[in-house]
Amino acid sequence: MTARLDVHAVRGRRPRRAMPAFACALLGGTLVAALPFIARHVDGSADEFSGRTVPVLPAIGWIICAALAAVVVTHRLQIWFKVDEGSVLALAYDVLPIVLVLAPVVAVAAAATGHWLLAAAGVALTGYHALLVIPRLVTQRLPSWTRAAPRFRLAVANVYVDNPTPADAARQLVQSGADLIALSEATPAFMTIFDAAGGDVSHPHRVSDPADTTDYAIAIASRLPLGRHSTVKLLGKLRLAIAEVEIDGVMATIEALNPRSTFDAEGQETWKEQIAELTAHVPSIRGPLVVAGDLNSTKFRPEFEDLRRVGLADAIDALGQAWRPTFSLKSVRPLGVFGRIARIDQALVNDQIRAVHVQHLPAQGSDHVPFVVTLAVRRPVAPPGDAAPANVTTAPHSRG
Repeated sequence: MTARLDVHAVRGRRPRRAMPAFACALLGGTLVAALPFIARHVDGSADEFSGRTVPVLPAIGWIICAALAAVVVTHRLQIWFKVDEGSVLALAYDVLPIVLVLAPVVAVAAAATGHWLLAAAGVALTGYHALLVIPRLVTQRLPSWTRAAPRFRLAVANVYVDNPTPADAARQLVQSGADLIALSEATPAFMTIFDAAGGDVSHPHRVSDPADTTDYAIAIASRLPLGRHSTVKLLGKLRLAIAEVEIDGVMATIEALNPRSTFDAEGQETWKEQIAELTAHVPSIRGPLVVAGDLNSTKFRPEFEDLRRVGLADAIDALGQAWRPTFSLKSVRPLGVFGRIARIDQALVNDQIRAVHVQHLPAQGSDHVPFVVTLAVRRPVAPPGDAAPANVTTAPHSRG
């Protein structure tokens, strides 16, 4: 099945307040940078900047803490007050767990040399780092309903438009054992290669737009027949591939997307509009829902709080595996030497779906690491007095 393109405008989005982000960053950085001078004024024995000279190492420590505090304070203010961030801050949030590693280094070095105020600033930033990272390292307990719940496997892969070995990437996905595959950068040229690798037999049912030849083309390839509501939908500037599938009698919705990269011209503004469209769209979906793909962002951007509020949770976080990065700057030379730096390929689920296992696959010519997540689908609960939930039926399906 190749779904049609459905153009649909979403209205009533909640606007974000136009508070300049640079003012927040300036506030956080100035606050920390001013601490040693305030201490020196209040307590003449403070040794941070004692005498007429400025010690080099403490000065470097304070500069690091001021820069980190600027990002952290801005991060929290933007979450609380809906401040719009620019592309520089957005990218800083994406690597926030990495750059905050500097905080404990500063804290230990400052404590070892007796600069206690600087050590305290480092400890405070280390605490914030722990709040961000530790929950992602802990596997959450599975709800009791998952034990008998029907399951399916979803592969999520950005196959990379400049992939030098697209046939290898296609074969890997065909052989992954996934029931559905959410593809990003899935141009018609790649889908032809995918079919040649056996995808037309293993995953014959499709949601795609054959006319989309851009770097942001998306597709869903399915082993399972697709429901009649499967389509490619345009929500403002956001393109969604929507697959409706029946999992052992339960209808579920899988949506694939690939919003704009912040590295593109006007990319950050477009990305924010697309995520706002997604946030407005999610409450309209009834039943189990998965939103997956290359989101071109980590979960640390403030907009992800809006997605959380409308009921989406990070499926990989629940498995304690979200710390594993999936994206490298291979396509942004020479930054590719740093290897994989962030997890921007994601699977978000509502409370009627729960991840029970994830397998990360080797990258095949792509700058992204694909993964296959096993998902449990919650069966509808019959209202009190009902004998059983109604049987689920689907319209006839056509094969692609």
